[in-house]
Amino acid sequence: MARLTLSRFQQLFSQASLRQDETLVDPVLLKGIIAGGSLSSDTALEVYRTGHIVRLTEALGETFEAVWWVAGDTDYFRLAKEFLLSHPSVSYNLSDFGKSFPAFLGERQPFSDLPFLADLARFEWVFKEVFHLPPHTTLTPDQFQQQELSGNLHLSFGPSVRLFQSPYSVYEIWKLRGTVQESLPEEDWKKPQWLLCYKYQQQVYVKHLSEPEYLLLDHLCSDASIEESLARTLQDYPDLATTTVSNFFSLIKHAGIVTHLETGPTT
Repeated sequence: MARLTLSRFQQLFSQASLRQDETLVDPVLLKGIIAGGSLSSDTALEVYRTGHIVRLTEALGETFEAVWWVAGDTDYFRLAKEFLLSHPSVSYNLSDFGKSFPAFLGERQPFSDLPFLADLARFEWVFKEVFHLPPHTTLTPDQFQQQELSGNLHLSFGPSVRLFQSPYSVYEIWKLRGTVQESLPEEDWKKPQWLLCYKYQQQVYVKHLSEPEYLLLDHLCSDASIEESLARTLQDYPDLATTTVSNFFSLIKHAGIVTHLETGPTT
């Protein structure tokens, strides 16, 4: 019998590690495994398979702590196993595992009484991304104040700035993770939510926005000028109050999310 190449061995080993049950192991792979002690090749492989699933389940739970808390141990372990068997890790970095978990939950919709679960997972992934990003240098309020906020001004934002929206109040659910709750009343989470997430001086912040503020910031983050951003926002919210706009710019000035200002060409 021809000897397995390393790449073929790795492929067969990966498939066997993530198989649905203890059967269907390629006998060619088993012949290439030298088990330790009194273990047989198939027993050694099963020990690794079980440990591999446990490690990935724990890694997933560290990221999606609130999803685990809401679903409960039994349902979370079931969902996690189903996910990792159908979406095997393809990165050497274990912290990358789970990026497609929110989409998996959105397609799966495992609980009719928890329609927010996929959005909750999506928020947890955003929070994780922001948490692991390096800090960036931002304009201080004084530096921000020195530049007149003219209509053709463009704002550049730090790489940790994330905008998040959901028809459910998932941030409030996320803050409850780990607490003892008999139930989650529908009136507590069935409200739309617009959030600004960012990292400033090693700390992750989450700020509530109104929908007009969210749209305005989204336009600004897309490199539209202040004038263009306001014009687009006013198309959807023609009654947008001047005080709302003023308070919005005060928020981003003091939040530490703007890295520099640039005046674009006038039209």
